Amino acid sequence: MCPKLLSDSSGFTLIEVLITLVIFAVGILGLALMQISAIKGNSVANRVTEAANIASNQIEQIFSWDYNDNRLEEDTNGIYTLTNGADQVADGHQLDAGGNYDIIWNVQENTPVADSKTVDVTVIWFDKGQSKELILSTIKTP
Repeated sequence: MCPKLLSDSSGFTLIEVLITLVIFAVGILGLALMQISAIKGNSVANRVTEAANIASNQIEQIFSWDYNDNRLEEDTNGIYTLTNGADQVADGHQLDAGGNYDIIWNVQENTPVADSKTVDVTVIWFDKGQSKELILSTIKTP
């Protein structure tokens, strides 16, 4: 009877198993980092979507105002304090219901044609100490 040679043995060595585990761990770590990036991206997208909804709602509210409403006068140039304490010059200002977004609007009369007003609605929010904004424009006629 011949003794078995080491080359005939079947199975994996401890080194092969450890190398496989290291490769697997690196792959899982990459997936975890990718998941964190996706969560951050979703958070940013959620804030932008909220801002777009708030701006759209403000435009709908502006459409309900009379054409000669004093809130739609050009060059009111009110100075409003935003939620971060900064001052902003605008023709109008209000906060959203949750108090997280500042809504300002500026009016340009007789633009783009006579007897019309262009209203730019800007929604401002603060994310990690940085100011972010979204602007929607509309034209109001009598």
